[in-house]
Amino acid sequence: MKIVDLLKGLFIIVLALAVLLWLYGTFNNQPLFVTTAMWMGDALVMIPAYLIPSITGWLVKSPRLQKVILINVLGGWLILPWIIAMGMAIKRDDLRTQD
Repeated sequence: MKIVDLLKGLFIIVLALAVLLWLYGTFNNQPLFVTTAMWMGDALVMIPAYLIPSITGWLVKSPRLQKVILINVLGGWLILPWIIAMGMAIKRDDLRTQD
């Protein structure tokens, strides 16, 4: 089984659970369930957004993938390291001119 298929399945399961918790909490006057569902929905959006440089580096097969992941995971919550990691992930080495 590929990792992408596994992540898609996990995403769908968590999304379905968030929707069910939200519906249950809304119709049974359980605000804790609604709050939990909203936190789960936020996590489903924010975690992939946080890891965009790492995902991009993996998709373009960057030779600096390990450095990108390290910078992204350890400092990506700050804006500057996230931008640096994104720049490293999309930097093209094959565009250098031959001298």
